[in-house]
Amino acid sequence: EDSQATMTESTDLQMGVIAFQHQDYETAFILLHPIACSGNAEAQCILGNIYQLGLGVTPDLEEAARWYQRLSDQGYGVATNNLAGMLGSGYANNAPDPEAATHLYEKARSQGFSHAPRKYPY
Repeated sequence: EDSQATMTESTDLQMGVIAFQHQDYETAFILLHPIACSGNAEAQCILGNIYQLGLGVTPDLEEAARWYQRLSDQGYGVATNNLAGMLGSGYANNAPDPEAATHLYEKARSQGFSHAPRKYPY
């Protein structure tokens, strides 16, 4: 039964990514949310994007930052980079923090995300 659950999750992940790529954000969210909650990094990063940009949901920058932080702590450089951008510009009730953003851009590069800027502002 575990292999069936893994196969279903893999299929749902693929279908969720395809839905996201085709800008069907509601379907992407429905498919990816449970997978993200179970710990899948790709699904978590897409959910962060969905919340940050308000794609099919009401924008929720605090929720986006939570997903990105969770991923950053796991070594996921794309999410660390995205969180750095949010910190650099400020979000919700958080004032811009260029120093924290620069630190996170460095962390993103150390996590393998070579496209991260060297500092904030760029």
